[in-house]
Amino acid sequence: MKAQTVSIVGMGRVGVSIARALKASAPELTIVGHDRYRELTQKAKDELGAIDKAEWNLVNAANVADILVLSVPLSELETNLMVIGEELKPHALVLDLAVLKGRSLQWADQHLKGGHYVGAVPVLSVAYLNDGRDEMEAATADLFKNGLFCLMPSVKAEPQAVETAVNFGHLLGAAPYFVDPLEYDGLVQGVETLPGLAAAALFGALQKSTGWRDMLRFANSSFALATQPLQYGTDITSLALNDKAATLRWLDAYLQELTDLRRQIQGGDREMIDLTLGNSLIQRERWLKERAANDWAEAVDTPIDQPSVSDQFLGGWLGSKLKRDDHKDN
Repeated sequence: MKAQTVSIVGMGRVGVSIARALKASAPELTIVGHDRYRELTQKAKDELGAIDKAEWNLVNAANVADILVLSVPLSELETNLMVIGEELKPHALVLDLAVLKGRSLQWADQHLKGGHYVGAVPVLSVAYLNDGRDEMEAATADLFKNGLFCLMPSVKAEPQAVETAVNFGHLLGAAPYFVDPLEYDGLVQGVETLPGLAAAALFGALQKSTGWRDMLRFANSSFALATQPLQYGTDITSLALNDKAATLRWLDAYLQELTDLRRQIQGGDREMIDLTLGNSLIQRERWLKERAANDWAEAVDTPIDQPSVSDQFLGGWLGSKLKRDDHKDN
């Protein structure tokens, strides 16, 4: 059975970029798109050509999927899992891209009655790290090229389903990287929670100033990118409260850095300020080079070298599952 269906829930930049990557690397796949805002799904199909079918009903999108990608905010994830819990094909692979994995895994175990759940996080290509855009018009097939595809499978997921998830990452151009869900949640506190809270503090400090209206006309990319995390809304709250002790430690560390800078500025110590900023720039450039090299990916690539990309992509496991499902139907 060569024709396979991938349903993507969430037509933001990530969801549409995944659709475009699949169309570029495995054009024989059928891509179904869904979003709670119907106009976004229709736009992804008619204007962007990223999906083959615009499905307004979440259940319909889920029950046709061989692979279901949930690219939705954490605040919407549990509701989605509850709605589709009994609608999945037995062989379906569910890839959840929400920001917190420990909680997502608990919800999946609670609500999914079928299918195979794998928590996933596609990490952006270094070329797009300074982009800052999140709208579907900014979607591109190489958004995750040479990045990581972090994988956190449920213990209930069959090994072959996990292999399919690995191959899915390959189709995005990303290298698989396995990590424990709770370990991931702990690490992401620093690189996701702190930027969100810092953005809120920065925006609040300026927005409450008497010169705010005058500042608006001059604000440029520095301010826009620094406050961009605010668009993730209640996900920032969920991150901050998921591990309050860790959040408070990061806030204390951040406040200490601000206190040190304030002391240097108050003392007019130009040399020390230059040294502090210069060292930060050097470390940032080093980080970007490491991200571009992707040296930390500890995984063995599975080559996709069969005549049909989707055959290798879905693997013998899913093919045999589909055949058995067809046999049962007959």
